[in-house]
Amino acid sequence: MNLIIKKKYTIKVTVLLENSFWVGLFERNDAEGYAAARKIFGGEPTDAELYDFVLTHFDELKFTAPQDFELVIKRKNPKRMQREVRREMEKAKKGLSSATHAQEVLRLELEKNKKLKKSISKAEKETQQEEKFRQKQEKRKKKHRGR
Repeated sequence: MNLIIKKKYTIKVTVLLENSFWVGLFERNDAEGYAAARKIFGGEPTDAELYDFVLTHFDELKFTAPQDFELVIKRKNPKRMQREVRREMEKAKKGLSSATHAQEVLRLELEKNKKLKKSISKAEKETQQEEKFRQKQEKRKKKHRGR
C-alpha cells in the first residue's frame, strides 16, 4: 500500500539585485507556517528559468524554521495609501527601502544560528581548557612522584 502525501504550498519569489548578484527570495506559506529561503543567481533569471528552478530544485532550498504570523489587512483611505506608496517609492529610489518580511525572517534566522554556533564553540573551548588543565596536573603529579 503506497501512501502519497501531498503538501500544499503558496510560494512567492522576489528577485532583487544585491551588490552585483541577482538574489531570489523564496517565501513559503503552508500549514506549518511562514518560511523563507535565499538563492543567489548569476545573471538576471528570466521567468522561465525561475519556473524551471522551482520545479527542479525547490526541495534543495534551505528554508528557515516555520514561523507563525498573522496577516492583518486594514482598510485605508485611498489618498493616504497613495501618499504612502509615493513615499516608499522615493525611499526605494534613494536605496532606503524597508526590508521585506522575508529578509527580516532570514536575518533573524542568521542571528539565531550565530548565537547557537557561539555557544557551541564556547562550550568546546571550555572543555579543551579543562582537558589541558587536567593533563598539566597529571604531568605535575608524575614529576613529583619521580616517574
